[in-house]
Amino acid sequence: MIITEIVYLESKTEIVESDFTEIINRLEKNFHSVQEGFIDTELLHTLGTNCWIMIQHWNSLENMKKSSSGMFKNAATEEFRNSINPEKVQIKTYEQKGIWKK
Repeated sequence: MIITEIVYLESKTEIVESDFTEIINRLEKNFHSVQEGFIDTELLHTLGTNCWIMIQHWNSLENMKKSSSGMFKNAATEEFRNSINPEKVQIKTYEQKGIWKK
């Protein structure tokens, strides 16, 4: 079963788009990509704002939860945690029920 985690977040206003994209790049390379069950991440940005969406895929709910709890303890996530407005973070989790491709 594939789990999709959708994270709505806002970067701090003083952080420019290119810097935030690099922060996410480091987060993915140094934290998510080494987590058990991680499949991939897609980063989306609303033009002209500091609003972002991260779409992540995991091979199980347990692995996603384990990674999420580690986010607040791991030094590799500190730069990311310091670059966002924590009160604006919203996380939604979905279980994949089908997939269609061209």
